[in-house]
Amino acid sequence: MSLQVSWVRHRDVHLLTVGRYTYTSDQRFRAIHQPHSEDWTLQIKYPQHRDSGVYECQVSSTPHLSHFIHLTVIEI
Repeated sequence: MSLQVSWVRHRDVHLLTVGRYTYTSDQRFRAIHQPHSEDWTLQIKYPQHRDSGVYECQVSSTPHLSHFIHLTVIEI
């Protein structure tokens, strides 16, 4: 059984990734998955203050699973 993991940005309800495929034209975003692992990471290269907000990790299981992450980018 192959489950898909997706990442969604809630600020604009933008689908960022599904599996390893990136749906946004912003090349700073990508999903990272290590083979033989259940861990999926959303990587944001060079995060900016506007990237702050809620992100949702969705798993295409039955029932549907979601985990919400609130990201705060602080400029130093």
